[in-house]
Amino acid sequence: MRSKEVLREADKLGLELGRRLKELPGNSIGEVLPRIMEVAASFLSNRKEMTASPDLARAKLLARGVLARRRLEEAEGGAISTDEVAENLGVTRQAVDLRRQKAQLVAWRTSEKRWRFPIWQFGPDGRPLKGVSECIAAAELDDEWSAMIFFLSAAESLDGLRPLDLVRQGRLSEALAYAERYDRHGA
Repeated sequence: MRSKEVLREADKLGLELGRRLKELPGNSIGEVLPRIMEVAASFLSNRKEMTASPDLARAKLLARGVLARRRLEEAEGGAISTDEVAENLGVTRQAVDLRRQKAQLVAWRTSEKRWRFPIWQFGPDGRPLKGVSECIAAAELDDEWSAMIFFLSAAESLDGLRPLDLVRQGRLSEALAYAERYDRHGA
C-alpha cells in the first residue's frame, strides 16, 4: 500500500515539474539546465506534505543551496561574460582573466566552465568600482562564492548595510575596516 502512495506522489511531482519546465526560456542545454535545477529546487523546497526522510531532508537542503546560489547570481542585475568585461575595459579576455585570478574582480563559474562577472561591481562607465579589489584583499576572500556573499550580505555592524553599499557610497575606509574584521571576529 505504501509503495502505491509513493508512486502516486511521484507521478504528481513529475507532472507538476513537467508543467513548470515547459514555461522555461532558453535555446541550449546550457541555458535551460540551470533553470531546470532552479525549478526542481523550488518545487522540492516548497513540499511540506511529503514524509520526512533523510534523503528528502538532504534533497531539500540541496534545493535551498541551489536557490541561494541563483539569488546570488542574479542579484543587482545579474552578470556579464568575460568578453563583455573585456570590451567595457578595452582589454583582452586574457587581461580580464588575469584580473580575476589576482582577485581584482569578482567572478563565478557556470556549469559550462565559463566565468561570469556580477555587474554590481562595475560603475556606470563599465569600470570596477573603487574599493572592490581592496575589500577582496582585506577580507582574504579565497573563493568566488565567499566574495559574492561578502559584498551582498547586510551586516548588523554596518547598520544593516552591505559592504557593496559602502563601496557605492564612497565609504571605502568603513568598507575596508569591515573587510579586515570579516570572518575573523564575527563581523
